[in-house]
Amino acid sequence: MKIVIKIGSSLLTSDTEIVDLMFLKKVSNQISKIKESGHEVILVSSGAIACGMKIWNLSNRPKEIEKLQALSAVGQIGLINAYQDELKKHGLFAAQVLLSHEDLKDYTRSKNIKESIKNILSLGAVPIINENDSVSTEEIVFGDNDQLSGNVAKLISSEMLIILTDQEGVFDKNPTSNNNAKLLNEIKFTDIDSLEIEFGKAGEYGRGGMQTKLLAAENYLNSSNKMYIANGKSENILLDVLSEKRVGTVISLAN
Repeated sequence: MKIVIKIGSSLLTSDTEIVDLMFLKKVSNQISKIKESGHEVILVSSGAIACGMKIWNLSNRPKEIEKLQALSAVGQIGLINAYQDELKKHGLFAAQVLLSHEDLKDYTRSKNIKESIKNILSLGAVPIINENDSVSTEEIVFGDNDQLSGNVAKLISSEMLIILTDQEGVFDKNPTSNNNAKLLNEIKFTDIDSLEIEFGKAGEYGRGGMQTKLLAAENYLNSSNKMYIANGKSENILLDVLSEKRVGTVISLAN
C-alpha cells in the first residue's frame, strides 16, 4: 500500500531548535516500521519557511512573498538534512522532490513526476516532497502543502493520505475558543456542509488551516481510499492510524 503523509509546519518547529529533532526521531522511527511491514511511504513536508524564520530569529511571518521565498531557500537545506540524518539511523535515505502546482497541472510533467516517485520508491528511499517556494508562489499564498499532498496522493493512486497537524483532528467548533468542541472521528465527505464546521485560523508558521485540508480531501477521495487528519505530536500516531485505532478524523466518501 502506498501511504502519503503530510507534515505541517507547526510540528517541525521548536522553541530551542531550528527543526524539532525529537519529533523527527519519532516520525522516522514510525516510517521505518511502516516500511518494514511492506508499505511504501511518501512524505509531503512543509516547514522550509518556518525553518528559515528560526534561522533568522523571526517571530512573525513576513507578508512579502519575496522575503518568504528567500526564507524558504535558506530553510529547505536544514529541513532536508534533518530528515536525512534521522532516516539514516534506520538505514533509510531521503530523496528531495521540489514541485509546484503548475507541474501537476501539466500532463507531461505530471507523468514524469509520477515516474520519478516510482523510481525513488523502487530504490527503497523516502521521497520528501515540498513546494518549490523559492521560485513558486502558490503554496505561499494559498495552501501550506495541504492541497499539494492531495494532488500527489491522487497522482500516484495512494490508498491512504494522512495529514499530521497540531490538532487532534476535525472539530465541530474551534477547540481553542470552545471548551465544548467535539472531535469528529468519522466524516463522510458529502455530509460536511450539514455539519456546519467552524474553521479556525492557520498557525503562526504555516498558511494552511482545516479548510485547506478538507479541500485536499475533496480532490483526493474516491470510493476506495481514505484520508486521515490527526495530531502529529501523539505518540505512535501513524502506527495507530494504520492499526485503525479510533484516533484523529477519518474522511471518506459516503457509501
